[in-house]
Amino acid sequence: MNLDALRQIQLPHAIQVQRRGVSGTSRLPRPSEALALALGALGTLARSSGVKTINVEVEGQPVALALIEGAQFGEDHNGNTTLRGIFDDNK
Repeated sequence: MNLDALRQIQLPHAIQVQRRGVSGTSRLPRPSEALALALGALGTLARSSGVKTINVEVEGQPVALALIEGAQFGEDHNGNTTLRGIFDDNK
């Protein structure tokens, strides 16, 4: 694996969660909430595309990889990360 080819996800907006008890306001998710969102999204993708996971070491550090079968990351015209190949409308 060429580590120089690794890229970070670029999105125009961070996911926001509703503030409990305060109507119309939102906040950034806590780390545990962000983890639940990421795992939930991977689980949802697994229903329509094969999602496999593996634990590896990269430069001596543990890394959890999720492999999404039939998908590729790309960029839109603004440089935001896209995921192509799973659904016909995202190709």
